[in-house]
Parts: sequence; structure tokens; C-alpha cells
Amino acid sequence: MDAENNRTRGTVSFSESIVIKASPEDAFAFLGDPTTAERIDLAIISYVPDTVPMAVGTINTVRARIFGMRLTTVTRVLVWESGRRMVIESVKPSSPVKGIATHLFEPHADGALYTWSMDIVPTGFGGGVAARFFRRFMQRNAVAQQVLLKQALEGTPPPPTGSTSWRR
Repeated sequence: MDAENNRTRGTVSFSESIVIKASPEDAFAFLGDPTTAERIDLAIISYVPDTVPMAVGTINTVRARIFGMRLTTVTRVLVWESGRRMVIESVKPSSPVKGIATHLFEPHADGALYTWSMDIVPTGFGGGVAARFFRRFMQRNAVAQQVLLKQALEGTPPPPTGSTSWRR
């Protein structure tokens, strides 16, 4: 088995989709605006890109709360197809897992179909176990973020503090 196949063995993935009553371009622009991150992503404490607007190669410093712990991560934009698709990979920490998130916005009869797909690749000791836990966290976070994005773009009020109405 070659090194690439060995490195990616144990990769876990998820994909979540939601229809938003907005154009794919508007939904992409809102998600791609770093000033909206704290509003639509429950885990984000701060999101600071090194270039605005973001583009291929942009490095982001992200402070988040994951499993109740504060963590600073660094991500890099790999693909930026304005109005359609962005792909962002985690850079630091580089172990025990690496995440690659794809955000895709497609035309839909009711607006935009937004799909968040993610691969979580074990990269170090304990990576296989960490990948499974991180996938569970990120999938729940993706669902919540999609609902909050939908509410923001459709002008519906956010759920009350402590509510679980973001669940589908």
C-alpha cells in the first residue's frame, strides 16, 4: 500500500444540504463574508482572514469553541469560485486530524441548494479516534450553521438562547 492510501485510510466524511430562499450568489457571499461567521456558526469566536475579500490562498485564523475548549486553528482557502463553491482546508493544528470542507451553492427552484461536505483525515497518533469524534461535532455544527444561514438570509428571527430549534 502506498503512503497516500495509508495516510487517508480512516478518513471520515459527511455531507449536509439545505434549501435557502436566496440566490446561490447571495448565499455564497453571505457565507464567504468573514464578518458573518460569529453570527451563523455557533462554534466560532472569531474569524480573521489575511485578505479581504477572501480568495484562493487566503489564510484564516479561526478561534473556536470545540467540545467546550477554546482552540485556535489556521485554515487555507484552496478553491474560491465566487457564487458557487469554496473549499477550505485546516493547516494548524496538523495533527491528529486534518479537515477539508467544501461549501457548494447550486440553483434550486426555491433559491439555492447549499451543501456542506467535509472529509476528516487522520494525520497522527490517535487520529482515527479523533476523526470520528470531530466528524460528529462538525456535522452537528454544519446543520446548525446551515439553519442559521437560512434564517439570516430569509429574514426569520433566530431561535431563543438555549433553544435547539436549529435541529432539522
